[in-house]
Amino acid sequence: MSDEMANRKLSLVKAIRMMERVDLLDMNGHISCRLAEGDSRFLINARAASRATLTTSDVVVCNADGTPEPGGPEPPSEVYIHTEIYRQRPDVYAIVHNHPHWQTVLGIADLPLKPVFSIGSFSQFVPYYERSSLVNEREMGEELARALAGHRAIQIRHHGSVVVGGSVEEVFATAVFMEENAKKQYQTYLVNRNHHVLEGENLKRTQETNWSPKIVRKVWTYHEEKSLISGHLNGLQAHER
Repeated sequence: MSDEMANRKLSLVKAIRMMERVDLLDMNGHISCRLAEGDSRFLINARAASRATLTTSDVVVCNADGTPEPGGPEPPSEVYIHTEIYRQRPDVYAIVHNHPHWQTVLGIADLPLKPVFSIGSFSQFVPYYERSSLVNEREMGEELARALAGHRAIQIRHHGSVVVGGSVEEVFATAVFMEENAKKQYQTYLVNRNHHVLEGENLKRTQETNWSPKIVRKVWTYHEEKSLISGHLNGLQAHER
């Protein structure tokens, strides 16, 4: 295995375990990333593997159509979320599909995500996909990718969310703070339905100053260190660390 593939697999495993630690993944959900620039293949966690104890041997290499390479484990049934977004969005290098509590609650209540929290202020203009079943057919994956369009996230009503970005670290950080923003929005709504929302120049500056590669790295490092302390990264081989 090349060093590049090994590093990408390790980042994927860490992201999944770290998201499980903060209740953004449970026995379901998946993260993928492109294998390399110009390579149509991608990595994704195996369908049957526990998200809590995932290792690099549980990471599947899939071709552009979602077919695993010979001898590899079975990918998730919703692999078409990933194949079709990668097909339609060459700018996307990593994807999360999960079932976050607060975002899903807002979707059920028909309350669109609004930017109410500084580091989650990118949470705006998040479209909905209205077919709530498993996205386990290519046609549904194509529909979802079209509905996503140029956005960084989409809500699957009554089901969950999909987040896209330029790296595993970026989609991890985005997923964490979309959910934190949704939680704050929900709780504020209970106190006052006419609550403040970031807007105008204040929103623009807040977005510009609260989201950057340095902040993504800071979020990742914080959660990685917390996961090491709590033991959520136990079981990874020394060379995987």
